[in-house]
Amino acid sequence: MTIRGFGVCALLLSCGSGAKDQQVIASGAHVLPAWTFATHEGELYSAENAKGRVTIVLFLTTYDPTSQIAATLLNDEIHKLSRRVNALGVALEPPNHAVLVGVFHDSLHLSYPLLMPDPATMAGAGPFGVLEVVPIWVLLDTSGREIWRGTGVRAFPELQAMLRRLGARAEE
Repeated sequence: MTIRGFGVCALLLSCGSGAKDQQVIASGAHVLPAWTFATHEGELYSAENAKGRVTIVLFLTTYDPTSQIAATLLNDEIHKLSRRVNALGVALEPPNHAVLVGVFHDSLHLSYPLLMPDPATMAGAGPFGVLEVVPIWVLLDTSGREIWRGTGVRAFPELQAMLRRLGARAEE
């Protein structure tokens, strides 16, 4: 099984098979180039829609079990937050998988949009850079600047900690 040119090892790294997950906390937030993706039904969602709130972007695929876990974790988490945040998923799949992406979204009862990437993002040349494994979490501040990125399900607690630091996560 390959994910965009990576074999099973890349998948296992993303799910925490015992190998250390890759996590990078940006030393300084950087503004991403403008981006526009669309839902499986063609509704546009852009960087401008994300501004004004902290935004969690989850890159995933519909055929990866860890992506399903990550999508569900994100869906549960956004309902626990003390302040609203933007949450969205981007399915790193070709346009002819739009129906499958819609089924994935609906079958998991996701309350956030699941978007299709533009061709540049699929090629690794989009605003979010090269996306070699899934799931990948990207946290944007209220200005649309990337302030944190983590890979794999094991990065989720660090995402929660970042949300706490930003005052977006409810105290339990």
